[in-house]
Amino acid sequence: MTDLSTSRTRLAPTATDSKDGGDSGIEQVRTRLVLDTSVLIADPTCVLDFRDSDIVVPLTVVEELDGLKSRSDDVGRAARTALRTLEELRVRHGGSLASPVPTGTGTATLQIEINNIRKHLLVEHGLDPSIPDNRIIGAAIGQSDFGPTTMVSNDAALRIKAAHMGVDAAAHSPTRSDRPTAAIGWSTIDTAFEKIDCLYAAGAISVDAVLDTDEPPSENEFAVLRSGSQSALVRTVGDEFVLLNQQGPEPWGLRPRNKEQRFALELLLDPDVSVVALDGRAGTGKTLLAIAAGLEMVVEQPRYERLAVYRPLVPVGRADVGFLPGGLDEKLDPWMSAIHDAIVALTDQGNSHDARGLIDELTDRGQLSLESVTFLRGRSLQRQMVLIDEAQNLEPTTLRTILTRVGEGTKVIFTGDTSQIDAPYLGENNNALSVLTSAFADQRCFGHITLTACERSDVASLAAELL
Repeated sequence: MTDLSTSRTRLAPTATDSKDGGDSGIEQVRTRLVLDTSVLIADPTCVLDFRDSDIVVPLTVVEELDGLKSRSDDVGRAARTALRTLEELRVRHGGSLASPVPTGTGTATLQIEINNIRKHLLVEHGLDPSIPDNRIIGAAIGQSDFGPTTMVSNDAALRIKAAHMGVDAAAHSPTRSDRPTAAIGWSTIDTAFEKIDCLYAAGAISVDAVLDTDEPPSENEFAVLRSGSQSALVRTVGDEFVLLNQQGPEPWGLRPRNKEQRFALELLLDPDVSVVALDGRAGTGKTLLAIAAGLEMVVEQPRYERLAVYRPLVPVGRADVGFLPGGLDEKLDPWMSAIHDAIVALTDQGNSHDARGLIDELTDRGQLSLESVTFLRGRSLQRQMVLIDEAQNLEPTTLRTILTRVGEGTKVIFTGDTSQIDAPYLGENNNALSVLTSAFADQRCFGHITLTACERSDVASLAAELL
């Protein structure tokens, strides 16, 4: 399935382009893109980013956005932004989007499709035409009469059903980067032993001296240089591989258990890397490493004034935070328990009582705060180390909100597991963590590591591997 990026993708026409600029009489067939509600929630202004395509928004999608606009969360804000974008285009072009109008980006056009929903085909395939998702598929089938059509959706079930009905289906990735998402943030490179000897002697070696490729590693990407039994851990800085110190960091007494954790700590403890993304399944140590680095940089080395931990409140069913009893701190406790568990693991004896005492002490001194991502809007974060936990459950629009809050001397860490997403309208490609990793790749201020080895316990490792 194709992964569409709105800002850079040009969908190829089905007819062959004329070599003389179109004078041969062959008409170029334009691609029609039918957008699902999930796309406009993930990227509310994406209709202004597609180029050289005919964008079709079924009226059913507008109805769904209208139903979502009253929500007070990021989904509601995205729905309102998407509706405002459509409304501005409608007013600019005479008051109606029933016919295609130019979006102002390339030669792209936009229209809202009211009719031409092939209900009889939906019924023949056992799909209820009264269900909004099925009506969107019916609209895409109708558009295929006018040219090659692709239905763009972040809903896997919708893409499966559309493909079954003979409609091309693609996911949408709201990234503005031309560089693909880094797989894990590090690689293993085989090289000559002379190169490793030079590396140890000088402390760094040119990337070109080791690699002969047109695609060098990203900034702050790590590597294991290997030659037989010799090896070296390096980090990409500019056009050089820089050797990591033999004595690895041990923040708050935490010793890394594998090279991935070592790489992560290098990024977490480097004040010049102001944005860090840690991805990985449960038990790989993402939150533990971030908390340990935060405590080290706030308490032991007062480089930052406070460690601020934020988590998204993803309700289970209809049990939102207001459903829980008690004051705000008590309501947040279920979501912050993972942070408490991490601090327990960092205490000398793994004692829960000591961990609670440490949390209370640091909170009273203003060096630690545990809050919901909801409270970030309107804030300005100065000289703080900010941890955004469970970032895979955040909308890309929230990612932008968070990063635009960052002031001078602040470091932001995003942790999460992109294979375990609890929020609706989000998938592995369009959640905040994935979008950040792709968009910020190769920036000097950014680093990313995907942790794969489960280090929680032998039982946890076996469960992750066997179950």
